[in-house]
Amino acid sequence: MGHASPAISCAALISMLALAGCGSSDPGTSIAPVSLKSRAIAGTTLPALYTCDGRDIPPTLEWGALPTGTGEVALIVIGLVPGRSSTSYSVSAEWAVAGISPLLHTLPAGQPLPPGAHLGVGSDHRQTYSICPGRGLNERYQFMLYAVPLSAGKVPRNFEDLSMLATLSKPGTTTSAIGQGAFVVYYKRSSAS
Repeated sequence: MGHASPAISCAALISMLALAGCGSSDPGTSIAPVSLKSRAIAGTTLPALYTCDGRDIPPTLEWGALPTGTGEVALIVIGLVPGRSSTSYSVSAEWAVAGISPLLHTLPAGQPLPPGAHLGVGSDHRQTYSICPGRGLNERYQFMLYAVPLSAGKVPRNFEDLSMLATLSKPGTTTSAIGQGAFVVYYKRSSAS
């Protein structure tokens, strides 16, 4: 697992993640729902293949129609670990990629990124995918898709994933996402070494 940011309040977390299907905190802002799924994942348990106990590669991801005006697609995987109180979480960015053409609707597992796509810098300061919770822990991971508007310009190379997430999730700005989708999975590593 990447290094987690300090615990943040539940309200701040919900605002930052802007969970798909929950609507925007700004009633004047409309974010189109985008279907995001992985046929490699049945239910809400992430198969070990897609973690450090397996090949540690992202699963194949597929998404539906994007809203008009989408300039690129960004995908982010966030790790959520409950904090000391019931209203706080530690948040870590486990993987992020931007620059995906809006003409594409799938990212195959274990394949090179498509032309133009580039990785962001995760919470562990690396540009790699890795799901690797501590042994014995059952952690929650949210796979998220954002339709980045043409008005936002290109997401820069070497972007910081959590900073980009905050930018795309801020409603009512020219950089806020115009479409989003998400799903949640859990993974528990064995306690044995």
